[in-house]
Amino acid sequence: MSSDLSNESTGSLPLNFQAKTVMTVMVIMHLACFGVFFVGFSWPALWVAIAMYVIRGMGVTTGYHRLLAHRSYKTNRFIQFIVSLVGGLAMQGGPLWWVSHHRAHHRDTDKEGDIHSPVMKGMWQSHMGWMMSNEAFHEQGSNSRDLFKYPELKFLQRQYVWILAAQIPGLYLLGNLLAQWYPASGVDGLQCLVWGFFVSTVFLWHVTFSVNSVCHRWGSQDYDADDASTNNWIIGILGFGEGWHNNHHYYPSSARHGLRWWQLDMTWFLIRSLCLVGLASEPKIPKEFRKS
Repeated sequence: MSSDLSNESTGSLPLNFQAKTVMTVMVIMHLACFGVFFVGFSWPALWVAIAMYVIRGMGVTTGYHRLLAHRSYKTNRFIQFIVSLVGGLAMQGGPLWWVSHHRAHHRDTDKEGDIHSPVMKGMWQSHMGWMMSNEAFHEQGSNSRDLFKYPELKFLQRQYVWILAAQIPGLYLLGNLLAQWYPASGVDGLQCLVWGFFVSTVFLWHVTFSVNSVCHRWGSQDYDADDASTNNWIIGILGFGEGWHNNHHYYPSSARHGLRWWQLDMTWFLIRSLCLVGLASEPKIPKEFRKS
């Protein structure tokens, strides 16, 4: 089975075309956020934006990161598919591409091979510039072959663009439904689309990207992980526990990143809840923190 992720995700398109496409989409998404000045504000639209931020963000952290990339807990294939599908809606790449890059990051953290290290590449490149470069599409997926045995994950990778695009009519229709239920709020389909898709996605992007940039520059280091990773409480809260990044780099296979009682880790709460109802099992936690 081929491990070429560029073929899995975008066929035989040249790399420079892929990089330019990502750049164009990112510019459009950011500009579209200014649409809030034209569509206005309503509480239903804001709550939709918050819900989309939380659901998709937790899909990235619970599915893409802690399950697929690090196998930090076990679950059945249906739950694996669902959390991976939700992670894909965050518009941060297909699951196989995402996992391949993240594992490469752990292999070469803050060294020459790490294409989004602020130490090696600077803040702009580490935050989001790397995704608009040809380097972002050089990863061939040899480090994620363990996931290629799941045809449903390959499906999510191949159909990634269509899956995330389905959110656009979905949110527009949701806004129209909310307009019928709460006519006095002023919500409508276009407003729900701007807030729930464009604003929510871009805000989630920058929180996720900050794990690569901010959490390798500012924060505390409880452990010597042989890299510049830090624990940053702001990203820890906004990123559903991902900001406890120094903890993660020292214990990369741990399902729990917020190791101290005061380190809020919403992703761990979700994984623990899945375990309590029998939908997940065997979460990996450092021995010294298993009772805390």
